[in-house]
Amino acid sequence: MIGDRHLIPLSPEIFNDFACPECGYPRPAGVKVMVLGKQTAAEYKCTNCGLAFVRDLPAGFSIDLPLAWRLKDKHPYHPAHGMAEDWPAYPDYQVPSHDRYYARREVFRECKRIVLLNTIDHLYGHVLLKLFNAQHYLDRHPDIGLVVMVPKMFEWLVPDGVAEKWVFDIKLKQAWGWNAGIDSFVQEQWDRYEEVYLAPAYGHPAFTKIDVHRFSRVEPFALPDYLRKPAHITFIARRDRLWYPSPWSKLAHRVMKRLGLFPGLAVRRQDQLVARTMELVRKEIPDATFTVVGLSEPGGMPNGVEDLRTMNIDLDVEKAWCRAYARSQVVVGVHGSNMLLPTAHAAGCVEILPYDRYGNMVQDIAVRHNDRMQLFLYRFVDEFATPKAVARHVAGMFKDFRVYELNMKTNTF
Repeated sequence: MIGDRHLIPLSPEIFNDFACPECGYPRPAGVKVMVLGKQTAAEYKCTNCGLAFVRDLPAGFSIDLPLAWRLKDKHPYHPAHGMAEDWPAYPDYQVPSHDRYYARREVFRECKRIVLLNTIDHLYGHVLLKLFNAQHYLDRHPDIGLVVMVPKMFEWLVPDGVAEKWVFDIKLKQAWGWNAGIDSFVQEQWDRYEEVYLAPAYGHPAFTKIDVHRFSRVEPFALPDYLRKPAHITFIARRDRLWYPSPWSKLAHRVMKRLGLFPGLAVRRQDQLVARTMELVRKEIPDATFTVVGLSEPGGMPNGVEDLRTMNIDLDVEKAWCRAYARSQVVVGVHGSNMLLPTAHAAGCVEILPYDRYGNMVQDIAVRHNDRMQLFLYRFVDEFATPKAVARHVAGMFKDFRVYELNMKTNTF
């Protein structure tokens, strides 16, 4: 089989480039692969001490901290360099689910050698980030068929050129658990192929190498058009990712939410912050236009604002939002996976970054530029930034663009 760290062998050989977690003997014997939904693991048996165990394969968000556990009693073995997530101990993993989630196999090209990209996850952003790995295999391994495992709600983003897609009508929260039904479906496919590899599905691909058009079928904003096209800014204003005016308002909202009081008050306050920011930007850039998107009820915006928010997201909505991002020089929103597609299509962003997310900074940003334009076009403001502070950044990203681009990009070797 191919010796490539981006291709993890599954069949006819099973990845075993590690030692037994009990006795330390190298290269245990692979017994079978287990695709449980979010987790892709394999069963092994040590050829020295006889330990039967299951171990995470180095894929997804388990690459650096793979967990192993003893088959007879689920006793965990953590890697020497840190504590891994003990997922078999969670209640949702104690009783396997046998629901196959209306699994559907769609074949575009018959292949005997495949690489399996498992994008199933319980977090929206994780699915997207894994899916973006597809481009590497389409471009670098055209001789190996790419098979994408994908939740139905993300099927529209599967790029052209894949050999197959395995689509599961699974909700995000259902990916958190032992999905024996998914594993059964995968096992039924195994004998079709002579060689099977697993894609590591890296959680943070290099976005400067990603062509998002291949996924969304929407051309992103072209940087040479930054000042040629009318100024357009898109705000991501969701009811579950809120911009708060102060620490007190954040605390008050959380308390009232638990008590079931005034459920829409914080959302309306966020709308006021967004609307005020637009008014301040218009004072500096009178011809600026705006779009608002997000999982929320529309309303409360100034005249002339395109409000595309909705509580019922479908394919038409997703594409309309992507088209809005793609005509935006700047997108503005609160930190979260909701910023991935906006920043993959827009030229830049202003992100409102909560204090408890400093360690996750830029993980939700699809950084498109590989020079010092990064520092100009991707900006982060305080969790409780005022509309004035946000508007100052947005306006500056238009007014200062030409001089900055000349100094930092054009007038250099």
